[in-house]
Amino acid sequence: MADTRGIERDESHKTNIVTKIQKHIDTVNVILILANGTVPRLNVSTSYVLSTLSVIFPKTLATNIGFVFTNVPNVLAWNFVPTTIPEVLRDAPRFPFDNPIALQRKFISINNDPKMKKDKKQLRKTVEESEQKALGVLVDLFDLLDGLEPQPTNEIVYLYNLSQTIESLITNTLAQVDQAAAKKVEIDALIAELKVNSDVSPSTLFLLWLNLIPVGNRV
Repeated sequence: MADTRGIERDESHKTNIVTKIQKHIDTVNVILILANGTVPRLNVSTSYVLSTLSVIFPKTLATNIGFVFTNVPNVLAWNFVPTTIPEVLRDAPRFPFDNPIALQRKFISINNDPKMKKDKKQLRKTVEESEQKALGVLVDLFDLLDGLEPQPTNEIVYLYNLSQTIESLITNTLAQVDQAAAKKVEIDALIAELKVNSDVSPSTLFLLWLNLIPVGNRV
């Protein structure tokens, strides 16, 4: 979702997701949304994806959705404002997480630097603490999974098909409105020409205008 190549790609991705669910997935245990916990709000892409998926996800699935906020070693580093989350998901569980593998790689990269020798002990302790915190978050996450009731996916497929039908109806209606507007412009031009080249009264022209435009397209 939120494909930089355009809306058409997003529609293709959405269709593929629903197709895979329909063919291979009977129930959903949990949906985890990854977000950067150091920024104040969800970025445009994540907000768009949530809005798009909320159309095809039933309300019963809201209790099976959680957030994992990355780059958050502790609460003091958590800059995210919860009110920027869509209202239906504001009670969803949140897990602050700081990737210990990234810290470990950084520590290894400076391990042989003589300038860092005096700080090595403290840095190693920081990495170990990060690993323990990450393990605790994973335990909490699996505890959540263990207590969730799997949700059937048949309603996802139903809502997707319903949304596609609604979108198709809206597109067709807008096309008809555009056609009616174009026809009105054409008729107005003809009436204006008649006014110039004939002695027909304005009331007669108005009746002619009404009769030329179908009832359902009069604007």
